[in-house]
Amino acid sequence: MQSSHSSKPSQFILKQKEELQKEIDDLLGTDGVLLFPSHPILAPKHHHALFTPFNCGYTGILNILGLPVTQCPLGLSKERLPLGVQVVAGKLQDHLTLAVALYLEKAFGGWVDPGVV
Repeated sequence: MQSSHSSKPSQFILKQKEELQKEIDDLLGTDGVLLFPSHPILAPKHHHALFTPFNCGYTGILNILGLPVTQCPLGLSKERLPLGVQVVAGKLQDHLTLAVALYLEKAFGGWVDPGVV
């Protein structure tokens, strides 16, 4: 019995990926960075992310595009939930994401233990 699902990627999806990749490459070049949210909401409770599986798109799209990303902690929200941002750069520009993340970490206080009052 043959499956009706193809294991080959859709040419339409591959074309869209290539177009987005070119647009981002042109935008960032070799010296641009993008600050991008890590998640569409504040940190969800444990296991609650299982009920919103598409919220991983904020990190997944950058992974699919093969871009260097550094997750940078920025402290806590007023609810004492962790805040952070993804620092994104063009291909092979990892040093930029690390440098910007280090700067932001120093400017905003970096990681804070949410359990300490």
